[in-house]
Order: sequence, then C-alpha cells, then structure tokens
Amino acid sequence: VITAPATVTANAGATCTATIVLTAPAVADNCTAPNSITLTNNAPTGGIFPIGNTVVTWTATDAAGNTVTKTQLVTVTDTTAPVISTPVAMIATAGTNCNATVVLTAPTANDNCTSPVTLTTNAPASGLFPVGVTTVTWTATDASGNSSTRTQTVTVTDAIAPIIPVIAPITANAGATCTATIVLNPPAATDNCSTSVTLTNNAPAGNVYPLGNTTVTW
Repeated sequence: VITAPATVTANAGATCTATIVLTAPAVADNCTAPNSITLTNNAPTGGIFPIGNTVVTWTATDAAGNTVTKTQLVTVTDTTAPVISTPVAMIATAGTNCNATVVLTAPTANDNCTSPVTLTTNAPASGLFPVGVTTVTWTATDASGNSSTRTQTVTVTDAIAPIIPVIAPITANAGATCTATIVLNPPAATDNCSTSVTLTNNAPAGNVYPLGNTTVTW
C-alpha cells in the first residue's frame, strides 16, 4: 500500500527547469517490512523537471513480487520575466510639418523559457513624432504572460527658422525737426511649428527717423 504522494509545485530557474528532490511516499505491506519494500519512480534523471506538468509514477514491490503504483503531479511554472536591453535614445529634426518620421531601433529581449519574446511598443503607428521629448515604452512578454518594460526617449527638435516675407521700403518726408515719425506695419511671419511668432525690431525709439536711410531689422 502506497500513501498518495503530495502534489509538488516549483518555479523554473534560468534554464527553464526546476531541480526537485521528491519525498518518497510512505509504504506498508502485510508481509514485507517497509524498509525492505522496493520503491521506484520514473522521475526525470537528476530530478530536473521541465516547465509544465509532469506525472511521476511511484511503484512499490514487496518480497513476493507484488506491485502497486501511485502517481504524483509535479508542476513547474515560469515566473521569470524577460530581460530587455536598454533602448537607444533617438534624436531627430522636425520637418516643415513640425514632426519627424523616426524609425525606432528596438531593444533586444531574452527569456529563460520563451524564444522569441513578444515585443510591443506604444510608439505612434505612423512613426511620426512631435517636437519635444516623447517617452516610448517597450514591453516584452513571454509565453507564460510574464512581462517587463523599458523606456526609450525620442527627442525631436525644431531647427527651421520662421519665414518673414519681403518687406517693402518706406519713404517719408522730414518735418520741421528734420525727422519723420513712422509707425511700421509688422510683417506677417510664419513658422512650421509656432502659431504665433514673436516679432522684434531695432526701429528708433518713438518711431522717429532721421533724414537719410535707416535699415530696420525684423
């Protein structure tokens, strides 16, 4: 008679296996002393169990050659998340539409059990990134549902200057003080990213211009 062996559970290690030393079930016989009963099992060599369920069969044989068997369930689970390398930070320059098309360099992901690992990201599907810093999250998931994440920064800079239209020259007549007060109309400047462009100039204080030519820089 063999007592029912208890179910054994373990977590897989780096090799996606678990080394388990099974506890032999108790045995008894009507004629043979317990310590003289032959007890064998079909457990894997070295007690190394693969991930998943393994049914181990224990067989007890008495001195008269009578045998009886009991099964024992050994469950090995994968609880180790994949390992992701650090993604490379990306830098790009925005185009006329104020964004940049960036082809991301995906990090590498490795797992103790699953190959390959499912790698996903929350990056824009179009690959278009706006001006500024965007944080992209990469997620690696193995077959057992374990996952780990890494972040990657995508920096897009605006290197395109605003556009100022050609500004027509202005002619005025001097007054009694040999100057002319002229209020300049600001040009309509546009930019690929900014809806409002800051306009400044070096016009004379009070808009008072002396006789002759004055170059105003906008």
